[in-house]
Amino acid sequence: MKDNTSYYVILGILSFGECSGYDIKKKIENEIGYFYKVSNGQIYPVLKKLLQQKNASYSVKKSDGKPYRKVYSITDQGYTVLKEWLDRKDYPHNEFLLRLYFGSIRPISRNIEMINDFKAVKEKHLETYNNILEYFNLNTIDKLQDYYSYFTLRYGHLMAKAYIDWCNEVVDTLQELDKENKG
Repeated sequence: MKDNTSYYVILGILSFGECSGYDIKKKIENEIGYFYKVSNGQIYPVLKKLLQQKNASYSVKKSDGKPYRKVYSITDQGYTVLKEWLDRKDYPHNEFLLRLYFGSIRPISRNIEMINDFKAVKEKHLETYNNILEYFNLNTIDKLQDYYSYFTLRYGHLMAKAYIDWCNEVVDTLQELDKENKG
């Protein structure tokens, strides 16, 4: 298997409801694929491992005019494993959006905490970019390479600001949803 994250992606998809291997492939392509890639060759080895570890089960079902197919579902143990993964404090940057995507199985407050942690990192990045930008004056640059240094720095600066704005928007929305759910 390419990486452990695919294991949790497939487990997370199963937490939404039972799926065949083909259904999982389509959900990955249509819902997760724009921010995280799982190769088709990973799906069935992951499903096999989920079954071996009793984090998923399957049944054989027949559809109208179609051959029998295996339909997988998450077990209680699998649900616990998924929640533990979602609650980990240490995770690679590329898992952030995955954890948010599967956030509906955790309390809103935990997702807000995760987003605020992410935002704090981006605020530190922005502070660093701002400090470096103080030394750049486009009017006094005399080497072509300095322009390119500036371009890449400016990219990081704008991306950090965009991340912070996005975090604020998501937290505001989640807080409103939390109020509605409690009200």
